[in-house]
Amino acid sequence: MAEGDSPPIPLVSAAREAGPDMALVGLQQSFDEAAEAAGGAIEHRLTIVAGTVNLRFAGRAVADLLMPAFAHLRSSDDEPTLTLHAWDATTTSSGRPTFAPPQIVDGNGIGPDATGPGVSYHYAEASFQALHQPGPDVLSVLSAGDDVGWFWTPDMRRLPHWDYAAPFRHLLSWWLGARGYQHVHGGAVGIPSAGVLLVGRGGSGKSTTALSTLGDPGLRYAGDDYVALDGGARPAVHSLYCSGKVHPADLDRLPRLRAAVANNDRLQDEKAVLYVQRAFPSAAIEGFPLSAILMPRVTGRRAARVVEASKPAALSALAPSTILQRRPPQREALEQLARLVERMPAYVLEVGSDTGTIPDAILEVLA
Repeated sequence: MAEGDSPPIPLVSAAREAGPDMALVGLQQSFDEAAEAAGGAIEHRLTIVAGTVNLRFAGRAVADLLMPAFAHLRSSDDEPTLTLHAWDATTTSSGRPTFAPPQIVDGNGIGPDATGPGVSYHYAEASFQALHQPGPDVLSVLSAGDDVGWFWTPDMRRLPHWDYAAPFRHLLSWWLGARGYQHVHGGAVGIPSAGVLLVGRGGSGKSTTALSTLGDPGLRYAGDDYVALDGGARPAVHSLYCSGKVHPADLDRLPRLRAAVANNDRLQDEKAVLYVQRAFPSAAIEGFPLSAILMPRVTGRRAARVVEASKPAALSALAPSTILQRRPPQREALEQLARLVERMPAYVLEVGSDTGTIPDAILEVLA
């Protein structure tokens, strides 16, 4: 079954018969028991897209694995509008939560690879929605009424790079959507007063473009793969993660990043992952007003160049990958993204062999 199809999660269906409230109580009990076994819950309360999110990790080991992606976000003392819990079986010496479905066996599922998590199973009702990715065996559950979420996997240390570099991706997408924001597949760089959204399918050069700005004195980094958009009266980009991912082969084009790679021991199977706040402390930014949409395109040129593009081309570069990466895909998002694109100038960024010329080309658009 292709990723995005939505049959019920096997044991969630059974849990529904016992009542959704009891299913969520059992899930919370699983986290509490794991946290106690790990020496207590580690909490970080952060400002994420104008809301306060309380991240609760069962033990230091889980927190150390997932928190680096959020290191650029401000701490908050406000009451949380969302609380997320993360734990695993291995580092907490705990069992599998009863809410989680059994592992899909060969023939019924596809394991993870270097580009995506394979099949996924989504289930939703009025009080919660859940997603199980059987390849990496990741469970995400969000309670609609209480703004509480849970994230579980057997071993956090074995998470694929797209999950530990962008933790809680689906949970944040559901939560943001309910608050009127768009969780989009795209990067963003800019200055405090203006920025560009980098869009395009995988391999188009989004990450290379975004990461090429690190160390440049004029530009700040809001993300290379996932950001949140406010499509209100003054459209704005909000950063979610300070991580970045790039194919190991592209590190030769971005030599300043090589020393910042955090997963050198896993590059045979993963993209290179780096944490911007750790390696370039002054580069990350929480967001900025949106001024333009930029579509990177790898060319045979030497220097980068910006050329005007049509709005239909910009929508085609932004909408399909954004919609299809959501679980479940939200086709009504097309109209919302179309309204945003209609208000923005659009350009193609022709990326050349000299990545050092990319920042100036982007600053030219912002000027």
